[in-house]
Amino acid sequence: MRNPNVDIFDLTHPVVWKDMLNIYEEINTTQLKQWQLCFNCGFPEMGTAIHYQYFGWNALKPGAIPVQKLLTRLIVIDISSLTKSDPNFVLTLDDARRWLTVEQGPFRPTLLLFKFGWADHPSYGLNYKCYCQMPGISFGLAAWIAVNLSHVVGVATDTPSLESEETRNATAKTVSALFGKSGVYMIENVDARRNLPEKGCMALVSPMKVLDGNFVPCRFTAFCPRRRQDKVEIIVAPRPH
Repeated sequence: MRNPNVDIFDLTHPVVWKDMLNIYEEINTTQLKQWQLCFNCGFPEMGTAIHYQYFGWNALKPGAIPVQKLLTRLIVIDISSLTKSDPNFVLTLDDARRWLTVEQGPFRPTLLLFKFGWADHPSYGLNYKCYCQMPGISFGLAAWIAVNLSHVVGVATDTPSLESEETRNATAKTVSALFGKSGVYMIENVDARRNLPEKGCMALVSPMKVLDGNFVPCRFTAFCPRRRQDKVEIIVAPRPH
């Protein structure tokens, strides 16, 4: 029975199977360094997708992510007001400190969603196999999250990539490489047009269980309280006989 006090939001951009196959074919026929650079940009046509790191790297695949890390608290960091005047805005650690704090107390798996306001970007909705002009987070901010926020198991964004102008042209010193080594998964192209509360929601991430894929489509669902003063707690327990 549906809880009348909880709203359920599907934050997933769909992907057309043909588009996904075209992207993988392009990767397979392109030199490693070239397509890695494109991954540092993003694939809007891929829809909402999850990855740890790139092909050829020693990284955990999305299909092997423990389920305990896929049902988490959701914290929404809305910085869309900062990106309106700068489509290539780089979110630094100093900028983000007003939203992010070091959590005290028991470990509670958490997913951060950076809402850059991609839906208002002039390129939103256009088809690009590889697109680079978009906001992202700095390497310093990613490092701070990986080192200090041990409860953060995943980081999501409404843009096609978490990389910024600062890291996009790099090979090893990238946000994805840092999070991949730290065991933090990334979700891109999230449909964040909904007005979600900053705190109080839970997230359910459902990646395709592709055994050898580092970058696969996923479904992203949020469970949010209808009243802002409430919070959602999801308890997983065996169904009674």
